[in-house]
Amino acid sequence: MAERLATSNYDQLHHFIADGVWDATPLETELLDQADRLVGGRDAVLIIDDTSLPKKGERSVGVAAQYASALGKTANCQTLVSLTLARGEVPVMIALRLFLPDSWTSDVSRLKRARVPVEHRTPRSKPEIALAEIDRAMAATCTLDVC
Repeated sequence: MAERLATSNYDQLHHFIADGVWDATPLETELLDQADRLVGGRDAVLIIDDTSLPKKGERSVGVAAQYASALGKTANCQTLVSLTLARGEVPVMIALRLFLPDSWTSDVSRLKRARVPVEHRTPRSKPEIALAEIDRAMAATCTLDVC
């Protein structure tokens, strides 16, 4: 990101990424509206999936030995729950949320060290995350015909 922005102030960018606090709701609502306009409608489908990101370290939030669907085995990885709205061959991702395994949600000091916001420290299964994202999408826009 730093290369793309060509900023000379690393500290400013780091603060924005690590400590910046802003409400993502207006942006997420706009993205949902645009996705609905692009690929929504009666022929649209909602795809719910999990995506694994293999990792070598242990400090990235949510990283743990867990089933990695892309690898077909248990591996050290982060897992994301995604919702994608699609029609024909055109997919548009409308939600992406990090899954925190028990090894994270049960370790308060680890959560604090990684600066995981308090509201995201509660254990939730992947289906619970997906349902919450469907609820969020439905609340944000009334026109998602697929919902």
